[in-house]
Amino acid sequence: CCELKIDGVAISLRYENGVLVQAATRGDGRVGEDVTANVATIADIPRTLPDDAPEVLEVRGEIYMSADAFARLQATQQAENRVRVEAGRKPHPVAVNPRNAAAGSLRQKNPAVTAGRELSMWCYQLGEVVGGPSFVTHAGSIAQLGRWGFPVNPQSTVVPDRAGVAEFCARWQAHRHDLPYEIDGVVVKVDDLGHQEALGFTSRAPRWAIAYKFP
Repeated sequence: CCELKIDGVAISLRYENGVLVQAATRGDGRVGEDVTANVATIADIPRTLPDDAPEVLEVRGEIYMSADAFARLQATQQAENRVRVEAGRKPHPVAVNPRNAAAGSLRQKNPAVTAGRELSMWCYQLGEVVGGPSFVTHAGSIAQLGRWGFPVNPQSTVVPDRAGVAEFCARWQAHRHDLPYEIDGVVVKVDDLGHQEALGFTSRAPRWAIAYKFP
């Protein structure tokens, strides 16, 4: 399964009995930052799930800022700085790229500020599931997340062999700037979840996934 590598901030969402109860950044891989109040302001992310959702559901994904939202944020910050300079005050820093802007927006102390930053999300992985359906493939699990109301990237593709992986990587390296959001590579995953379990993890990463980073 080939997926676009979104240039954003990794996030984990936890739902219990169909209700969003916690959102955390990846942090060091074991302990992240609780950003539940801010994530609850993001329009893409469901607060509640349908009745057939699992008792416990953990969803992993990437928070990002679209190119248009980033341009609007920069324009707003530059306009505010012109007012500050005219009043004899120092200008504030202006966001330099969508990824840093998304990270800063997600960590705002005031959720109302996050709400105004037009953040979005793509989901890319299931975490803990209790009381839900069993899945055979990664692609099947992501399709089900879409049916439960989560945003899933339409470009994800299952290919039969390494030639298909190479073609997917080459195509999106050539067309990365045609998208309305930033990507910095492709993530390739073993689609069969049984094979994923058999392959397991190293101390730092899964053996069933690899990132192809663009130059």
